[in-house]
Amino acid sequence: GFVFVFLFSRASRSLPPSGPNPNPNPNPKPNPKPNPARRSVREPRRALRRAATSRLGRSYNFASPAYASAFGGYPEVDGSALREAAVAHLDNMKDSTAWYDDPVCTVVDGVAHMNGSATTTIDAFEVENGRQLLATASEVDAVLEHVVSYKSPGFSKELRAKVRAVEEIMLTRHAGALIGDQALDFHKQDGVTEIEESLEANVVERALNDQLLEAEQRGEVRLNRAVALVGCVSNFGNFLDLCRKTLRNLEAGIPVLVLSRSNTTQHNFRWVQLLLNEMREAKIDAGMVTYLSATVEEQRRVMAALAADSPYYLTGSRPVAEAIKGLMPKTFSSTGGPNTMVAPALSDEVKAAAQMSTAIENSGQCTAMRHLVTDAATADDVEAIFSDLKVVPTPRDALAQGAFDAVFPGWAASFAVAPGYAAISGKPAAFKLGNAGAFPAPGIDENWRRLYLDVTTPAAGGSVREPAFLSQLARWLTAEQPITLAVNGDEGDDFKMSKQLFKETAQVVYSVGRGDAAALTCQARPQDGEIFGEFPPRSELTRYSAFPVFVPSATPGYVAGYAPEYLAGAATGATGFGPKLTAALLTIADEGLRGYAVVLLRYLQESCGAKEGIGARTTLWGLQRPPVWEGTHTLLRVNAGDGFDTAALQILPFAVTNARAGLAVSVADGHADAGRLAEFCANLGVDCAVEESAEAFDAAAAEAQPWNVVAADNAAATAEELPLVSHYVSIFFPMGHIKSVLSGDRAFVDAFQGSEKWLRFEG
Repeated sequence: GFVFVFLFSRASRSLPPSGPNPNPNPNPKPNPKPNPARRSVREPRRALRRAATSRLGRSYNFASPAYASAFGGYPEVDGSALREAAVAHLDNMKDSTAWYDDPVCTVVDGVAHMNGSATTTIDAFEVENGRQLLATASEVDAVLEHVVSYKSPGFSKELRAKVRAVEEIMLTRHAGALIGDQALDFHKQDGVTEIEESLEANVVERALNDQLLEAEQRGEVRLNRAVALVGCVSNFGNFLDLCRKTLRNLEAGIPVLVLSRSNTTQHNFRWVQLLLNEMREAKIDAGMVTYLSATVEEQRRVMAALAADSPYYLTGSRPVAEAIKGLMPKTFSSTGGPNTMVAPALSDEVKAAAQMSTAIENSGQCTAMRHLVTDAATADDVEAIFSDLKVVPTPRDALAQGAFDAVFPGWAASFAVAPGYAAISGKPAAFKLGNAGAFPAPGIDENWRRLYLDVTTPAAGGSVREPAFLSQLARWLTAEQPITLAVNGDEGDDFKMSKQLFKETAQVVYSVGRGDAAALTCQARPQDGEIFGEFPPRSELTRYSAFPVFVPSATPGYVAGYAPEYLAGAATGATGFGPKLTAALLTIADEGLRGYAVVLLRYLQESCGAKEGIGARTTLWGLQRPPVWEGTHTLLRVNAGDGFDTAALQILPFAVTNARAGLAVSVADGHADAGRLAEFCANLGVDCAVEESAEAFDAAAAEAQPWNVVAADNAAATAEELPLVSHYVSIFFPMGHIKSVLSGDRAFVDAFQGSEKWLRFEG
């Protein structure tokens, strides 16, 4: 089925300040105050932004000074008022037939198309909950005709102001309906936190959009205004779909096409209806938002027709992402992974954290825990983890109680234990104790919405703390690529386990427990600098996504490029570096690519190094180098038909940073510029093998098992086809954050700020 799962979300901030976990709040809000729910969203630190955006077209790029300036200045939100509104909406919807009487249907230019074949919709637990009209072939044709012929209004300050006014109405006046509909459809327990965090994170992403749009106005970048396809998610759509993918595009003058789902499609359709109604009131052209209710086959026909120009924004499973990327090259996917907790000892605090992390939203978050690594564990130990598992009858009860890590008894009754797993007595959960020293098999099934836990222990007599075992774990983590890694049990301020795992892996989210305050896998607030992303294994990236998708970022920037005139001007700055770099830049014959290289190097020059977050937890974030281990981390293959200029451009980010160690360049036998490439690499201190056959390269890759394998022919041939420099760099380097669960943890900052894992400019 065409089901989008394994989605982005964060845990609630609604836990009571009691219980065995001394750090019960997975996402603490800095300096919380009771305030009215409806507040204007403030634009933070305008003066600082204006100063930073004067830099050479790099302001909106990840980790740049202006990017960092976008954090802060958040609105104050009354979560209690949001919760009351959501519960009231659910009470009003009780016994309602609205989702039958007003079925999901295709909407073009504000007009509902009602001739499609009728079917029923199902919720997240496969229970019928409404009707849907699947578009006829002629209705799908009408969608295609509209989105292809639609002329974007382009960007204007008036349009941006109108869209942002609509956004505020959606997230305040309609917040109860958004939360309630999501609870009915997905059985989400805590949609309140999503709205709170949307209001905060939107401030950052609006600012990044502003920086990008200002660069367009200056003639530096060009935005692609072909219709953007939105593949709706099930569990965090009010932020990801409505705000990130839809409103951020609309305010830039980019139309969107929202696609129906094979389950939990009701609440997505309802926010589209609300949005179109508010757009009409604000006098925004309804033609900018199209909704397609259609079968998978018809959706794929639409994708194929739009593939040449349109982006597709997806948060979903790797198989679904791969199927879509095969049709649409401009697919930008966020995919899941088996989130892991490391804890040598299973203290009461760790057990509570493991239960909470596994059960979050009935295992309905992409950050839900799937894998525990500990020194020793018996079946009784795992049973004890889930001994206090909460149960709530309905999503309404969960909302009213502020619960977010409970299970639903109706869904639990259908739980059937998968082969190879053991059931936990009296609980809808299962576990597997792996053979000592053995990690879970590749491609572990995450069992969405079911509680499963794989447990790994070292070989007999061994310890999780041993460096050799941690290196084995690091290799497993880089192969399976979980989103999050939580480490508990580091002794004192030495952080030995956390330091080694941080250095040897490439997760986006690292959380470090401190003493009795255990870290969860399900905690990240991107608006505080806790950068978030769901990346596939880097060597397989292009199977699923054009680039990694990270939050926060400017969504229209994923399909933006630089203006030729801007790159031509930048090329004149090639002589502004040291002798070695200047010589290297001048070997790039194409003026546009040389200008792009200058922008790339200036970006790295100002953006490398660790930055501190601004939230209640102590966070460091930024660009990182590939996993630091002995041998090769990245293989770059230059095939016989690949150009010198594009190969040189790919080598440069490594050559000018501490990622140089561990890069190996392989130039195919018969390459016309083999000698030049060898000289280029030698001058920059990069390892290069020339005249290497395909067989020899494959053998080297099999032996090295590198983190990433990059082929030069994957790069665009001309500068105009290349992405913004931060997206280009994201193909080669990790990014994300590491945090202590404590506030003001200077020992943590002192230990990690100087880590060799942070990318550093050495040009």
